[in-house]
Amino acid sequence: MLWYKAWRESYLRFLLSAAIIVTMCLVYTLFYARLYPGIAREHASVHNYIQYIHWTVFGGGARGLLQLSCLLLGLGGLQRDRRQNTLGFTLALPVSRISLVASRAALGFVQVLALSAIPSLVVTAASHLAGEQLPLDYALRFIPLWAAGGIFTFAVSFLASVLLSSEYVSLAVAYLVYMFYLAAVRHPSLGRYHLHVADFMSGVFPSYLDRSTMLWTGNYALAPIVGFFAVGLLLIAMGGLITRRQDL
Repeated sequence: MLWYKAWRESYLRFLLSAAIIVTMCLVYTLFYARLYPGIAREHASVHNYIQYIHWTVFGGGARGLLQLSCLLLGLGGLQRDRRQNTLGFTLALPVSRISLVASRAALGFVQVLALSAIPSLVVTAASHLAGEQLPLDYALRFIPLWAAGGIFTFAVSFLASVLLSSEYVSLAVAYLVYMFYLAAVRHPSLGRYHLHVADFMSGVFPSYLDRSTMLWTGNYALAPIVGFFAVGLLLIAMGGLITRRQDL
């Protein structure tokens, strides 16, 4: 029942995000011949199909759309119930507040993982239709990066939705905090710690990809993946503790 409640809150955002990501991947892949010249002019390092796919999908617009989708999926919860005058019914359910938070977070994890897998599968299949070759192994390696970065992004919005009563305000605050974080970690004093989640999801740090070829190197470190995932779990745990103590 709790999973169904969480699904009802987020299914439209999830399905719309999935549809847009699929469409974007198909457009960039199937219309490669038309779009490639413009992309190559914008990015001097783009000289072949794999580099094109990286700059349009895995390190470009599709990645950015996934991050925005994760911010949207983090909205909801008890604050939304209060605004919709259904809080009394929700709190009357024979479950704890922690269970309510955990079910919403767990479904969010599943949705983020599903969205993270879409580009790898769609682009690989569509590449064959377009007469190009993209090794499945190349695409699949992005899934853990997108999943860990997506869960971290989801958690930022999740925590905002716990703290703020309006979904619009929660989204705005989460977006501004997220943008500030992305800008702050570009500071030279923090650059050596590789904290930029967009670069991480794109595979350009910590040297997952060779920047000149956009091919995978032998350095597929697990520590950054675990790190972003752990921070996401920490933010969600904070949201659970705050929810348990809130006077709603």
